[in-house]
Amino acid sequence: MKVATRSTGRRAVVGQLRDAVVSAQRDPRSSRLATCVITAGPGAGKTHTLHELVDAAEGVVRQARADELSWRQPFAVAAALLGVELPVPVPDGYEDQLYTRVDDLCATGPLVLVVDDAHHADAATLELLTRLVGATRVLPLVLLVGRRPLPERDLLHRLVARVDVGEWSLPPLDDDEVRRLAAEFTGAVPDDRLTGLLMASGGNPMHVISVVRGLQRSGGLRVENGRVSVEDTAQPGVPQGLRDAIAEHLALLDGRARELVQKLAVWGGPATLAQLAAVDAVPPASLVGAAQSTIDAGIVTTDDTGALRFTHDLYADVTYEQVNPMLRSVLHDAMASHPSTRHNSQSVAHHRIASGTDEGAMLAAVRRAESELANTPSVAAELLETLSERTGRPAAGVHVALAGALARTGQLNRASQVAEEGLAAATEIADVAALHRVLLFALTARGDTDRVRHLIDETLQLPVGDDVVTALTDLRRYVGILDGRNPAPSSPFLDATDDLGSHTVAGLIAEALRRFVRGEVDEGLRLALMASRRDAQEAEAGTLSTSSAEIWPSLIGQYAHGPAAAADLLTGATRLRASRGTDWMTAYHEFIRGGIALGLGELDDAAASFDAGLERADSGDMGWKSMAVGGRAMIDVLRGDLASASTRLNSWEKGGLPDQFGFPVPLHARSLLLEANRKLRAAATSATTAWDHGRRFHLYGWLPTVSLGYARIGVRAGDRELLSSVEEGLDDLPGSPAAPARGLVAVAQAMCRVELHGDDPATISAAATEHVEAMQAIGDRHSEACLWEEAARAAAITGNRARARELAREALRLNQSMGATTSSARIATRLRPLGVRIDPAVRDRPVHGWESLTKTETTVAELVAAGMTGSEIADRLYISTRTVQTHVSHALAKLGVRTRVELAAFVVSRRAGAGRDPV
Repeated sequence: MKVATRSTGRRAVVGQLRDAVVSAQRDPRSSRLATCVITAGPGAGKTHTLHELVDAAEGVVRQARADELSWRQPFAVAAALLGVELPVPVPDGYEDQLYTRVDDLCATGPLVLVVDDAHHADAATLELLTRLVGATRVLPLVLLVGRRPLPERDLLHRLVARVDVGEWSLPPLDDDEVRRLAAEFTGAVPDDRLTGLLMASGGNPMHVISVVRGLQRSGGLRVENGRVSVEDTAQPGVPQGLRDAIAEHLALLDGRARELVQKLAVWGGPATLAQLAAVDAVPPASLVGAAQSTIDAGIVTTDDTGALRFTHDLYADVTYEQVNPMLRSVLHDAMASHPSTRHNSQSVAHHRIASGTDEGAMLAAVRRAESELANTPSVAAELLETLSERTGRPAAGVHVALAGALARTGQLNRASQVAEEGLAAATEIADVAALHRVLLFALTARGDTDRVRHLIDETLQLPVGDDVVTALTDLRRYVGILDGRNPAPSSPFLDATDDLGSHTVAGLIAEALRRFVRGEVDEGLRLALMASRRDAQEAEAGTLSTSSAEIWPSLIGQYAHGPAAAADLLTGATRLRASRGTDWMTAYHEFIRGGIALGLGELDDAAASFDAGLERADSGDMGWKSMAVGGRAMIDVLRGDLASASTRLNSWEKGGLPDQFGFPVPLHARSLLLEANRKLRAAATSATTAWDHGRRFHLYGWLPTVSLGYARIGVRAGDRELLSSVEEGLDDLPGSPAAPARGLVAVAQAMCRVELHGDDPATISAAATEHVEAMQAIGDRHSEACLWEEAARAAAITGNRARARELAREALRLNQSMGATTSSARIATRLRPLGVRIDPAVRDRPVHGWESLTKTETTVAELVAAGMTGSEIADRLYISTRTVQTHVSHALAKLGVRTRVELAAFVVSRRAGAGRDPV
């Protein structure tokens, strides 16, 4: 949701902001805007507006204000905001600790986090804020952010660009607002002449105040009978710009006071008298008079710790600009050697870069700082970018470090750009190899497979070793399977009967995926598990790798053995991910978890996992999202939220990203959406396109899973062409489908034969009932419901209405327990013309109360009552903290309570009433 400021005046904009905050807090679980960003230039009133919004908010309010020092220290602003001690250096996983802190603060009620001057915030804090935006959907959390449009910050731009963030630009003050502001400071109503003079400020509040104060100091105002006007002699000297007004104010300081503010401006943030005195090796007492002068002038104030800081960052900006560049360099060098900064490598690096006098010293300082920033690559990336901008070109080796840091933060587009720039300039073989690895990783993760192929082919033309040729050939095969641009080869990449220890992990993955795509899912799973074990043995901490070995076993396992077995494989993979620190896999594991939950019929849990994964993927530039987007849209369709499904699919289709493995999952979801909207001809057309694509590209691992749905659409639309294609495609399968899809294939084949060749409809019922037990054994409730549905319709066609009702009730029971209202309505619609009337709205499972919770929601609620935090629950269940938050939010809504404390009390009370022990 993007909010455009209307030309209705500042008060109207502030009113819109206040309404957004109040609305967000009124119903924390509704679809609302809970992150508000105020963008305005210097002196425009961002801070004042934030204070107004805080006054309108409920609950606990925590505030932090960034300054120029902030960006030098990872999580400096976040730690201040959340009231925690900042460790130096920052340990691995510290962002998760801060995220958990927010989660814990929200447990007792509404929380408002306010960050002012976010354009100065450190990159790690900006990443955390972006992550918290998603949490506002499920936590009683409101984020308020103030920032200037300049300097531009990529991470801040990413935050503001999110669809669930509202941005407001503060308009200038109008005539009436200028009059009111002037009256506050003069105690009288300004006349038209003074108002016109003040309006020359462009409606900037600080400029208006500066002009009024300047006129007051010079005696240029005259007050008579409750009105204030400007003296004729004063008007020509009124500064025309805000910076001119600030400069005029600063010019009133004496020499010693001016020297003190210059040091404070170069220091870059709050500083004690002792720190400023140490620059010149003088006693702090010698600066007391100068400091008092700046305080009396309203230019400097003291904070809670006794440090000096500017009352407004414009004073710092103008002061810094007024210092001669050569003298600024001298001061920056002095501060780089300052006793209180020389042990802070990030501050030393900042001052060395700002000095710009010694490129060698700059690079050495950055290298030292970089070594302490291994766990906060976003901060390292900004530091390296700053060095490159200062020198006009990255120094030797900086490209490697910068590209790697950007890739680790998910800034894959920028990582690719830097890596390519580095390759053009690199002369060292080690640098070339490292840049190639980063570039291949970034391009592959983005889904830019054409460029990956081109880069591989270019490299293979060079005189490289056999091991490089093997590695790149395996990667090319892997990418070819991943993007599905061409049919998966029928010939194997390797002989699975050979000693597989001689093959690379990428080679094993490529062959595993080739077999999976072509329907040899059991063998594909065996090879994927082998690749996973090999990767675990070879992994080195901190190595940036294109290996995705831990992703595939659980994905293929769902196709091979069903969702219940896949869930066990995923648990093992997430344990390994946590122990190895490969957090970039989190999004993909959430996608797989969502698919598993969808098969199990736990639609709320599936939606939670898909949403958590998509948030992770969207915060970076990850391209492999098609199966998650399609799966999430299917959940919308099943739950009857057809508008959301349409919006989701429309957005995906505009993005131009590839379908993973060539599986047209979003198109499949589109077919189901059209069917739900009763646009059956269009649904059949869409289904035919997807099915024929699968046949042409030999997607034998995927085709069986959608065969029943497409047969149903063909029957409902009377589309014999689609039915014929489904029948032929199933006959062309190279072998027996995997166990989870056998029932779907058997029923789809029976449906096609009944419609196309006049076979007995009882064969449909027979095929469905034969495979229902197998579906129950693997935990696939969604597919089981589809089998019962077709059995019921077949019974109705044969005239056995009683049997049809009995079978339909089985389907309805499952659909209603899943919350699949669209499927329930479809069953009733299909049976009604056959003389069987059922009520799809009758529910076996309630929508409110304890019994309405899903299995996972129940478990999470029990663990909350046991006193566990969100992160502890996440560790226990091997899911993300974000997914835990969603489960808690669902439980709160279903039980009618507002906080986790109330949830815990509800569970404890229920236990006491039921007389059973805690879980």
